[in-house]
Amino acid sequence: MSTRPHIAIAGSGLAGLHTAAQLAPSADVTVYERLPVAGGEHWEDPSHARLITDAQQLGVRFAPGTQVIRWEGDRLLAVGTFGGIVAADAFVVATGHRPPTRAELRIDGDRCAGVVPATLALHLLQQRVRLGTDVVIAGDAPWAKECIELMTGASVRWLGAQGRPAARVTATHGMPRITGVTVVDGQDVEEIACDCLILAGPPLPYRNVDGAILDDAPVVFAQGADDHALVGQRAARAALDLAQNEFRTRIAVEPRIGRPL
Repeated sequence: MSTRPHIAIAGSGLAGLHTAAQLAPSADVTVYERLPVAGGEHWEDPSHARLITDAQQLGVRFAPGTQVIRWEGDRLLAVGTFGGIVAADAFVVATGHRPPTRAELRIDGDRCAGVVPATLALHLLQQRVRLGTDVVIAGDAPWAKECIELMTGASVRWLGAQGRPAARVTATHGMPRITGVTVVDGQDVEEIACDCLILAGPPLPYRNVDGAILDDAPVVFAQGADDHALVGQRAARAALDLAQNEFRTRIAVEPRIGRPL
């Protein structure tokens, strides 16, 4: 039986991989990835592949095709290829970022079709799906520029960038599909016709384990706007401090997974 703490990481993107590599010399590390291959959506990227190889050489274990759905502070429940209940001394959430929803952006108006988060828009554009002929992109996150680079045969208005950082969509119009948006830029209000609105606002961290983390269960988030290596260093330090403390003071607890709270 290992005398080192066991630390689980959800997410095998750059932040998760950097965290795993930092932790490996001092802990037994398992990285869970909901997609069927380590590295997630960017598994073919050379920087991801290199970090995966380095982590494996350091003894990091990978559990692809497996998603952590609950964390109780000393054990996790995962479903998928390597699913089950696993004891752990610390848990790191490194599940990346997403665009904000229209509700988070405070966009009112009709609940019409044709309003697409930038990450979904990118997937569709990569499959050569035409999103519209008059497209409005709201937000200046990196997804916005990536969408524009992939978009052909469409007229594109990019808000929140290109000299209009304060411009924001406040309402959508049209049913069943969007036909236009209201844009406020300082004191100016403009109505813009469009048949697609792409939401590319500031990145928000995924919290897809949050609803299944008990209130008293400590967790480390490897997420943020900093560079991934720095995020990984900070998360690894926090997780190791937590794990070593928990590892030394561990007392037997009754399992709560699958039981009424």
